[in-house]
Amino acid sequence: MDHRPFEDWLLNDETLNSEQDRDLRIHLRSCPECAALERANLSLRSTAAMPPAAGFTLRFQTRLVAQRKIQRWQTIFGLFLLAIVGIIVSLWLLSPYLPYLSLSPASLASLLISHMVNFVLIARAIQVLASTLLNVMVSMVPAYIWGLFVIVLCVFSYLLAVSFRWVGKKVRSAV
Repeated sequence: MDHRPFEDWLLNDETLNSEQDRDLRIHLRSCPECAALERANLSLRSTAAMPPAAGFTLRFQTRLVAQRKIQRWQTIFGLFLLAIVGIIVSLWLLSPYLPYLSLSPASLASLLISHMVNFVLIARAIQVLASTLLNVMVSMVPAYIWGLFVIVLCVFSYLLAVSFRWVGKKVRSAV
């Protein structure tokens, strides 16, 4: 038995049309759970709301001010702690580079230029090595194998694109 619409009608205090009211009354006669919910709902509506105890608003406002003050101090302490930890971590990460700050500008510039030259030389060495390896591979593997490899790579790429499109359609239809 589906209790959902009847529970919604009882809990939301909706105004029901005559057919819904008739269906609800029939259901309440046959369903003890919904009848208990109806009785609880009626007893809650029939009791008068009690006024708050004397001085409630003053106590509530005082407690609220105290909580806001505590939250403000917690926020200040947390930001201070975050700043201290951030500074310590930054100094720890920058510690290998701190001695360079004591160098003269000319020494710093020559060091920067030497690092750039080393970077260019390393990149050139990697390029020569890759070029040599590629030439060796091209000369060792026959041309039809390279053609087959390119065809397999194209088919794999096509299947991957089709599967992405298929999954995208499934996700869009599910949403």
